[in-house]
Amino acid sequence: MSILYDRIYSLCTQSNITPCKMCSEIGISRSAITDLKAGRKKDLNATTAYKIAKYFGVSVGYLLGFEDK
Repeated sequence: MSILYDRIYSLCTQSNITPCKMCSEIGISRSAITDLKAGRKKDLNATTAYKIAKYFGVSVGYLLGFEDK
């Protein structure tokens, strides 16, 4: 698993939702998150990262592991 997936999963847990529900609500593919979890991908495209960050009210830098909360 990647740091990116760990951050997303942690944000989902704190918000009491599943990654699947988050994907559905913001209109991204579940496979993007599944691939992060399985290690098939290490990052997300900019649009997807922005949507996730905006959904949780955090910066893209935080989501990607460049900033502390």
